[in-house]
Amino acid sequence: MTEATGDASSAGLPETTDAIALPGAWNRSELERLGFTGFVPLVGMDRSLPPRRHGVYVVLYESEERPAFLASNVITKRMPYDPVHLEGKWLMGAYVVYIGKAEGREGLHTRVGAFSRQAENHSGGRALWQLDIAGDLLVAWLETPGKSALAVEQSYLRAFKAEYGSYPFANRRG
Repeated sequence: MTEATGDASSAGLPETTDAIALPGAWNRSELERLGFTGFVPLVGMDRSLPPRRHGVYVVLYESEERPAFLASNVITKRMPYDPVHLEGKWLMGAYVVYIGKAEGREGLHTRVGAFSRQAENHSGGRALWQLDIAGDLLVAWLETPGKSALAVEQSYLRAFKAEYGSYPFANRRG
């Protein structure tokens, strides 16, 4: 396990001051070791599962196979991304395809629930809905008591970018 401190990197994200435990690798076993729970299908998820607390969540694609990139998405009011652009953002070998945070009143319960319903008011990660394997995606979450979910998310994004040279596939930064 590694830790992030106030080390601002070239990722363009603000510094954090408290040590945040980071996964040694971006895979399910390392995330479970850090306390992530869930690991349930994102599409059709039982929305009562995520807790009503602040935290971070990740979306995983646990396959080595490259997905197909669709020209349309299920969020009809938003313009789809160009499939060529999406193909260029895909990171082979990266199981984590999105990192998000939940800081609202109902925390992970509301944020992950909206995401699983492919809700239009959840624009983060919308590139996921242009993958032909969207039904194979898993979501897992980690409560962040005593820490800002934003700070944890930013530390995770910095660490992911340090390892892969880019943010996760469906994160818009970068």
